[in-house]
Amino acid sequence: MAIPGPLGADRGAPYSDAAMNRTIPRPALPRPAFADRLTAEAVRIHEDQTGRVLDEDAAWDAGRRSGGDLERHIIARATATRLGAEIRQAADGILAGARWMLVAALVVALLLGIGAAGAALGAPLPDRGGQVNIAWALGGLLGVQTLMLLAWAGTFLLPAGGGGLLGRAALHAAGTLGRRLLRRPAHILALRALLRLLGRRRLGLYTAGALTHALWTAFGIGALLACLWSLSVRQYDFLWGTTLLSEADFVSLVTALGGLPAALGIPVPDEALIRASRLGAPLAAGGRIQWSGFLLGCLLVYGVIPRLLLALLCTGMARRLAARLSLDITAPGYARLAPRLQEDHQRIGIIDPRPVEPPVPRQRRRSRPAPAQGAPLALVGYELEHAPDHWLQRVDDGRHLSLGQVDDRASRRDVLAALDALDPAPAAVVAVCSLARTPDRGAETFLSTLKARAGVPLWVLLDQAGTARERGIDPRARHAAWRDLALRAGAERCLPERAAETDLRGAGALPGALDSPEEPQP
Repeated sequence: MAIPGPLGADRGAPYSDAAMNRTIPRPALPRPAFADRLTAEAVRIHEDQTGRVLDEDAAWDAGRRSGGDLERHIIARATATRLGAEIRQAADGILAGARWMLVAALVVALLLGIGAAGAALGAPLPDRGGQVNIAWALGGLLGVQTLMLLAWAGTFLLPAGGGGLLGRAALHAAGTLGRRLLRRPAHILALRALLRLLGRRRLGLYTAGALTHALWTAFGIGALLACLWSLSVRQYDFLWGTTLLSEADFVSLVTALGGLPAALGIPVPDEALIRASRLGAPLAAGGRIQWSGFLLGCLLVYGVIPRLLLALLCTGMARRLAARLSLDITAPGYARLAPRLQEDHQRIGIIDPRPVEPPVPRQRRRSRPAPAQGAPLALVGYELEHAPDHWLQRVDDGRHLSLGQVDDRASRRDVLAALDALDPAPAAVVAVCSLARTPDRGAETFLSTLKARAGVPLWVLLDQAGTARERGIDPRARHAAWRDLALRAGAERCLPERAAETDLRGAGALPGALDSPEEPQP
């Protein structure tokens, strides 16, 4: 008897490989929200500033238990920290405030449009009350924004251009105002993270473009409504006059501008009415409706509609980029988290230990390879005094890349993981050490490990001479001890070449080393 169901009608029919190997697909994980990535970015900024990774066991467990790739682990761990919860709440407040600021800006733009329309229609020809120069009115209401639209279209294709002047000015003003008004650390971190994310993958350009076109749309709507009201309750006679253009050229210009409004069914003046409305010619009794339709139609077709469509387009692109935005997990702040978030995963491969090889005696090199052109210098702080307040935490430029500070086993592991993840390699790794600390075997071991893992020149920058002097330590003797240790560890340079009298104020001693190819003599 045939067996019904998925076993088939024939008992003797063999099972197919596809049926036997069929697996139930796993549901796709939802993409993290933009606010989650903002929280992770803000936590990274905080950890880069302090030079230490937030060490909360519950957050590490949440990050390791989350599914997906490394980015999801990072986001889950950041949102599970106490600081992440504060940042998420602060970010919600900042975004809510930004929405209200946008509403206020749109209202101001609307009022400016109303004022511009009143100025254009309220400036009649001299000694001719109620008569308006149509070219002057159109130029005042559409001239500036048309030039701005053409400039936006021309610069948007450039790699560093686009966005619109109004939108970029609004973002800059919002960032400046936020930094001055916000005092809580969580709010400041959320704002900095938001501005950094806006600078990635043209997200900021589309956001600024959306703001620009939305403001101009509000301006055009205000001007359109004001003109519609004024033309409904007052009588205007539209005239025109020109000195450079011929009458035929002006007629052709008005006819061309009226083509699109006429296609929408809006009444526009014909050639006879245009010629009859020239300044100095006998005024025609009719034609006011056609001229009014021409003015309103031009405001609608060339002012409101293009800006509205571009605002919707930029908003859609900004939302799409925000939804698809991913964290730069190659950044040192994220890369140093990878070993601790993925430590439960093991690679399949050779598990036998590598046979012990006899150590190769280290040879001291008298010259160092030239650094890559334009590559940044990676900075690592080692057991610095008052580390959270050190200038290393404020390095934020294109020439220097801070990997964090080392003061225990966990931070050492994090910094080395961040160094391994750098791609491309930096021009050199600079270990910033304190003259107030004794150069011991642990420092030599760390510098040797840093040199072996870097694969690029290692420099040692000695700082905090003033702190050492305050503690009764001779900076020159301590400088010489650190110099000998740095050379034993394989460092190519020890800077500054002479012991400083006070603490360094920044990484100013580093650029000059790029121009000196030889290693200083011990």
